[in-house]
Amino acid sequence: MIIHTKKKLFAGLTCWLAFAGILAAVVTRQGWVREFDRRVYAFTQPVRPWKTGLFSIITTCGDPFVIDVLTLFPILLLIYKRHFRQALWVGVMQYIGYLLVIGIKYSVLRVRPIHRLVNVGGYSFPSGHTFATTIFMLTVLSLVWPVLKKRWQRCLLVIAIIFVIVLVMLSRVYLRAHFPTDVTAGLLLALGWWLLFSVYFFVKGRL
Repeated sequence: MIIHTKKKLFAGLTCWLAFAGILAAVVTRQGWVREFDRRVYAFTQPVRPWKTGLFSIITTCGDPFVIDVLTLFPILLLIYKRHFRQALWVGVMQYIGYLLVIGIKYSVLRVRPIHRLVNVGGYSFPSGHTFATTIFMLTVLSLVWPVLKKRWQRCLLVIAIIFVIVLVMLSRVYLRAHFPTDVTAGLLLALGWWLLFSVYFFVKGRL
């Protein structure tokens, strides 16, 4: 238990240190940020109607509002089963966590990329879609993990969750709703939040 907690704390702090590094680089407009954004954005090209349609659907599924609604289902299920502490953990993880994203967005005030393929307002750094999706998928992972007894089932679940998160991240970059550094920062912020906050809330069968 102690070793597990220390590893989780170390991993969470590492993610947040990496996030802080990107944040500082974005604020000070470091050259590597532009180069990183350019290279990753080029990877998502060219623009095609079918890709735009597909990624528009994916990005809608990863919308924080949609994720907030989906989060209610595990919360209500946990309450129904009288797992009140776990229900609180899920709610705080998602809803309070997103307030952290909003606070950072309105502190950094990074303008979104030009030539966007979707109509989106607000500020760019970090990606709220990436944060909300990552937190939700990791929460699902932690709750479903103890139910799966076979190794291949758990491996398949992990692969599926990584796949979903990556797709949402790619959709935000392809649609020019975010810079690649935005989605990378959103992922690191979410991982750090999930790991660090999980230390203080006991979740049955947690990883």
